[in-house]
Amino acid sequence: MTHHTITTSIGDQLIERKQEIANKIFSDLLAAYPTHYMEAGRNESLPYFEQLIEQLGEGLLRGEKNEDKSSQWGKEIGRLACSQGVPLNMSISKSSLYKKVVLEDIILRNDDFVSKEILLQITHDIDQSFTKMISAFCEAYSEYAEEQLKISVEKYLSLSTPVVPIFSDLAVLPLIGQVDEVRGEMMAEHVLLECKKLSIHKLIIDLSGVYEVNPLFQQGIMKLIDSLKLLGIEPILSGMRPEMSIEFVQIGINISSMKIYQSLNKAVEAH
Repeated sequence: MTHHTITTSIGDQLIERKQEIANKIFSDLLAAYPTHYMEAGRNESLPYFEQLIEQLGEGLLRGEKNEDKSSQWGKEIGRLACSQGVPLNMSISKSSLYKKVVLEDIILRNDDFVSKEILLQITHDIDQSFTKMISAFCEAYSEYAEEQLKISVEKYLSLSTPVVPIFSDLAVLPLIGQVDEVRGEMMAEHVLLECKKLSIHKLIIDLSGVYEVNPLFQQGIMKLIDSLKLLGIEPILSGMRPEMSIEFVQIGINISSMKIYQSLNKAVEAH
């Protein structure tokens, strides 16, 4: 038989026996990771393994590496593993187990009549597919980490810049701590959306919890104030200490036209 005939025959074998091989993969996972896999999850996991084996078989049938499909499968499984809290090193270890089961099955059923050169070539082709899958695993984990970081930042911003309604048209924004670059960039957008949602006409920006004023903080406050004015919302400042007002003046920020109160209580009483 020619090289192509043998390769396509092995591809056919994989596709025809994908259910059996998929079950072998799951059984080996049960043995290797008893705390993460249970027999009850077999039926849920088998379709993913069958899809993997079918892709490998189709690649041998067509003489293609199926790199795009390998990446797609790896990314899908990687994102699934991320959402289940599976560590990246475990996902990579499991992919080695998948490859071991597939290659052992091929060798067991074809070793007697297929030359070692052809088996080595098939092993190389399948190994390349798994390398692509592992790369996609890593990419999925990286993307998932970025998404989780973004969600964490948004949660942090919503907690660190709460718009608290006082009356039907009046709310307070108590600022605490420093305003860094990320917080400064997103603060205005978050606060404006909250004011719009609450139909706020006046917003008291309370600075009594801010103990360090830096350029990022000043820029963030002025961006917020300007944006509020554009939306017809009156910005009111409270809790500004003398040294803070001096720093505002020194960098050329004019707040003389705004209502400024010594304390939050006085600002609320006046409105």
